[in-house]
Amino acid sequence: MFVEGLHEKNIFSGEIPFRLEDNTQVDFTYPVHWHPAVELLYVEKNTLNINVNNSEIALDEGDILFIANGDTHGFSNKNNHGRRFFIQFETSAFNALGSNTVIKPLISNTIRISRQELPFYNDLKVHILSIIDSYNKKAFGYQLFLSARLYDILAITSNYVMDRVKPQNRTDTVKKIQGLDKLSEAFKFIETNYMNDISLADVARAVGFSEFYFSRIFKDITEKNFSRYLNEYRIKQAEHYLTNSSMSVADIAYTVGFNSIVTFNRSFKAVKGCSPSTYKKIGI
Repeated sequence: MFVEGLHEKNIFSGEIPFRLEDNTQVDFTYPVHWHPAVELLYVEKNTLNINVNNSEIALDEGDILFIANGDTHGFSNKNNHGRRFFIQFETSAFNALGSNTVIKPLISNTIRISRQELPFYNDLKVHILSIIDSYNKKAFGYQLFLSARLYDILAITSNYVMDRVKPQNRTDTVKKIQGLDKLSEAFKFIETNYMNDISLADVARAVGFSEFYFSRIFKDITEKNFSRYLNEYRIKQAEHYLTNSSMSVADIAYTVGFNSIVTFNRSFKAVKGCSPSTYKKIGI
């Protein structure tokens, strides 16, 4: 699992698109990022601060937070002796039963659920604790049990969410979902073509959006303009060549898509804080 640009990748390492983390770090910080997976955060002990879409949320003990796929979020907590559980899963697992058209609007808004919101809160907490217990024990067939509990969570949450989503916001939700789907295609295009002379117009054309609209959703979700994201992605690839090959700095610059050494040196130093030559020499 790593963050590239703002995109968190390789979340799932097991046999199913599901991840659970039991986190008790005292100084818990994690950079702002986004991912296509849905995330459930349950604060079992103490409090937790989280930044979602540039807004700070202070979660109390017992709070549950649905983090919508595509929403940027990060953590910066010091001296926090707490415990929190993170559950991440892909909604693609629910496509087979044709329910994804219902699920997508449901999980496209980040929602905080507190202990005061009864009886809904208690029902939700029971299923979350059941998922944690089943995942830790990993008895035979636990994968089916996890899927069933996730269905339960989504089902009991549906009325709660839809009652609170204003009709005018539902159109925005649909647009956001479409934007995320297209943005995933855009990242794949960049990963395949970053070494070439590509522009915002090229990527927008590849995913079927106008340049203006694509530029707007790209910046809304990644919080970076296209040029900055592309440069940072190229720098990330350059790091690999600098530490794992005998290529010259000039060759690396052209290999990862920069058309001049000057631009490469300037961009690399802005991102990494040192020149490519220094980075290569000390093997950071």
